[in-house]
Amino acid sequence: MAVRITAPPPRTPKTLEITSVEELLPMARLIAKRKSHPMLGGLELRAGARVLIISDSTNDPLVQEAFRTVIREAGCVSDTIRLNGYPDLKEPENLVDTLFSRNWWPAWVWQAAREADIVMQAAMLKTAHAPNLPIDTKKDKPLFVEMEWTADLLASNYEVFPVEVRDALDKSAWETLANARDIELKDAEGTELRWKPTQEEWKRASARQERRHGVPYQPGHLMIPVPSVTLEGVLATSSVTFGGPVPLTKFAMKAGQVAQIEGGGKFGARLANTIENYKNVQFPDYPGPGVNWLSTVGICTHPKARRGARFDELYGSARVHAWAFGHRRSGVIHTSIGEGLISPEYKMIRHVDLYFPTVLADGKKVIDAGHLVALDDPAVHKVAEKYGDPAKLLTEEWIPAVSGVNAP
Repeated sequence: MAVRITAPPPRTPKTLEITSVEELLPMARLIAKRKSHPMLGGLELRAGARVLIISDSTNDPLVQEAFRTVIREAGCVSDTIRLNGYPDLKEPENLVDTLFSRNWWPAWVWQAAREADIVMQAAMLKTAHAPNLPIDTKKDKPLFVEMEWTADLLASNYEVFPVEVRDALDKSAWETLANARDIELKDAEGTELRWKPTQEEWKRASARQERRHGVPYQPGHLMIPVPSVTLEGVLATSSVTFGGPVPLTKFAMKAGQVAQIEGGGKFGARLANTIENYKNVQFPDYPGPGVNWLSTVGICTHPKARRGARFDELYGSARVHAWAFGHRRSGVIHTSIGEGLISPEYKMIRHVDLYFPTVLADGKKVIDAGHLVALDDPAVHKVAEKYGDPAKLLTEEWIPAVSGVNAP
């Protein structure tokens, strides 16, 4: 486990500055026509549908206008609600503790949502983690679509990546990962973890995904069962998924829980404080109380995902979206520390990312220094040939610069 991981040098694709709605219309039209997929946008618009766009003061107006245009083209009606949001919020520790979900929308917004066929929302709410929502967002009506694009992300190669190829990557990686009895996870920033998921844990997690997606894994986001009392080691990160960069933070893990926090600046101090304050909170199906369990380990599989180019200029939910989009990239490990219902309206959970991990499942590599091994699978290349040059299609466009790893 002590082998040092060498990260590749940073790589950032050329990003065009989007100045007009017309530049976004081709991608908006694609999304408007197709079916929604996990972590890939789709509206499947039908003439006469009522679409409600819920935005806030930080969201990109060009993105909203592009979708209003294609909604009109499809013979549908759109209304827009623009909330204030958090136009001054920039600090990662404050962003992440606002998202889940102290900024509940006013009751009248939820009433408007009930009357829509489709809700496109970008206003500081992550429906997957917002507890006790007034609407069941997993039902067919209204269809909830997370509208998390900045203009440069909407114009990127992310949404045009073929769903069939993404599904082939998922299948290939899952075949190596599924039902492993021994998991090793290390990363260039200092993560060294090991645990032994049981067959019962794999079976329970797979059954949950089968019910949701029809396959034993979450597409684009393959989950390894946790929490686990067998998990030991160190988790190290400098990226808060829904917040931004933080000083290097190291978590000493004992029996699946954070035992000690080193570094992290204000983020590390915030975590230490809340772990102590909520140590008696019990979340359903967890081995014991506390908001210090390692509660998510997900392997992302999209080679064209990247961070928003204008991240540093943004605030509030737009800043969250620009940074968080990068965690979807193939070979990134998306994890979370703690999960607990603090009140009926607030769920505590802190997601962090590992950009250059190596993952071994029963000794077989699933990820190698941030590179998803499934990208090299001949079976995946055969599927990719239908859509162009596999070598180009299956190359990661973006390699992040991580301080102290592959950047100053």
